[in-house]
Amino acid sequence: MSDVRAVSTTLSYVLALAIATLLITGLITAGGTYVDSQREQVIRDELRVVGQQIAADVERSDRLVRAADSDDPTITLNRTLSNRVTGASYELTLVPSDQTLVVNTTRPDVTVRIGLTVETPLGATSARGGDIQIRYDQGADHLEVRNV
Repeated sequence: MSDVRAVSTTLSYVLALAIATLLITGLITAGGTYVDSQREQVIRDELRVVGQQIAADVERSDRLVRAADSDDPTITLNRTLSNRVTGASYELTLVPSDQTLVVNTTRPDVTVRIGLTVETPLGATSARGGDIQIRYDQGADHLEVRNV
């Protein structure tokens, strides 16, 4: 009898295990990448919703400032938002140079920019998620966003 047949069976078994391991590893890697991609998309969508809410409040504050009868109006709008979106903390930033609201997370790195249509100047201010206040700063003559 020959030993060639026994080696062939063992070799086939080892090769089958190696191929199965490679396939499973590939599926796990692809699945993990897909889940990360989907999570980033969900975070982006949630940031867009939060940003639209704050942008609407900033634009509403602008209209109130312009409609005020006095030269030194007092405008303050409070909004309670969630502290996190899909488990990630976020930050809101007003960018006066291009009149945008930037909403971003750092882990994962996702940024959403929302254009603002305002005539009142914006202050370069930021706030973390949670209890937010949009107010008109009379001394600096600008709208700002901050935490309360």
